[in-house]
Amino acid sequence: MSYLRRIQIIALMCLSVLVVIKLFSDPSLPGAITLSDLKVNELAQQAFQVSGPAVLISTSLQDHTSDSSSQLVRTPGPIRVIIDAVGSTDDRGEARGFAAYPWIIKENTGEVVWSMMNASNITQDGSLVRIEKDELVLDVGKYILNFATYGGMIQSSIRSSYRNDRRKWHVVLRSPDDKNALRPLSGTLDVNSDDLVWEATSLEGDEKREYLFGVHSPIELSIRAIGQLSHEDEVLPVDYSRIEDAVTGGVIWQLTRDNTTWAGGIRENRIYQGQSTIPPGIYRAIAATNSRHHYNSWTGNPPFNPQGWGLHLSTSNHKEIYTFDPWMRRDPIIQFIRVRNDEEYSQIFSVLDTTAVVFYALGEITGPYNGYDLAKLEKHQSDGESTTLWEMSWGGSVHAGGARKNRKEVEFLRLEPGSYTLYYESDGSHSYEAWNSGEPDYPERWGVAMFPVESQNSTIIVGVQSESSDASSQ
Repeated sequence: MSYLRRIQIIALMCLSVLVVIKLFSDPSLPGAITLSDLKVNELAQQAFQVSGPAVLISTSLQDHTSDSSSQLVRTPGPIRVIIDAVGSTDDRGEARGFAAYPWIIKENTGEVVWSMMNASNITQDGSLVRIEKDELVLDVGKYILNFATYGGMIQSSIRSSYRNDRRKWHVVLRSPDDKNALRPLSGTLDVNSDDLVWEATSLEGDEKREYLFGVHSPIELSIRAIGQLSHEDEVLPVDYSRIEDAVTGGVIWQLTRDNTTWAGGIRENRIYQGQSTIPPGIYRAIAATNSRHHYNSWTGNPPFNPQGWGLHLSTSNHKEIYTFDPWMRRDPIIQFIRVRNDEEYSQIFSVLDTTAVVFYALGEITGPYNGYDLAKLEKHQSDGESTTLWEMSWGGSVHAGGARKNRKEVEFLRLEPGSYTLYYESDGSHSYEAWNSGEPDYPERWGVAMFPVESQNSTIIVGVQSESSDASSQ
């Protein structure tokens, strides 16, 4: 045998070995839904479509013809799915069981249909957990396959051995009945339900959203809220969601440890899912997060429904609920709008009888201690002094669209009889005159306006306006 021939044989043998290694090391299979090549501190997701079993139907039977042909048709029935997966447990003291694991949720509801935690055929070797040929039956529809590797507790200086397993982590879904029954979908599906009223979900760090809505007659409001709550007693929630009476500030519903259950992932992940009867009135729904452990930046394993992080409201009775925007439903009593650079406005008014009003203000605030275009309300005292009843703030406002510093605050106040002054002041940049970064969603509302809560109100007398220029007419 020639030297060249020997080299060719050796190269062919090496190539064969590499092919075999590739086949056995790569969990990907034709017609399978796969997540592999996973890293520590990662949430991998793959949306997929489940189609029903395929059957051959004779076209001659359908058309009543003598031609004998057939076609493949998919039925709406369920399909069997086989799951193979490798994950890890977390050996740190306060960790909750699994450190790296897969699970499957329904696309439209976020309901968990399978999790490695509840699977059969589990074997464990040290921190490594393996599942082989776990069987599941899935209905036709869309699903999301997830794999989280953040660990079973909030990240700390305590290192865990599960990180050494990362090269072996994977999950493979396949159908033994039909290799084409499972089809991957691009992107990540929205986890939503029908009858949506409002949602503030997929919330990221230090994010706050709110929604004002009115109710004509009592409705059943479906509420789903997911957030991080401390596991210690008498500790304020890290994230919060609530519904409050917009006029009185009274809490109608809020996310607490007592009304929630574990949401998957670390034990601080909590979920509320239920209904609340909402009587007629005007309400404010709020969802807010802090700077750690949130959507797109988890510091421990996320909940089973990561996209649901926040608040989701729905009802089947949409005729009795509406979005409350005072600009769309009331005429302003006082307005300083389209405010330009370096302008100051003030308006004195008197209240004859106790009256509920709502202030709608847009301004420039960059942080808790940095406000530049702001509104405030003062009440005059009998001794000639004034007391500030309300002033725009970072904590009381929400993002108004455009640049992050664009802030919107809608404040309801019940004013007692007396004399008041409403103020608005702008600095030398970023206003209706010229935006130095992205403008808000309603730029023409830049400033402040006061509206009656009730559609008719004759208990407020407006005096002479003091202003640097007539901003409301510009």
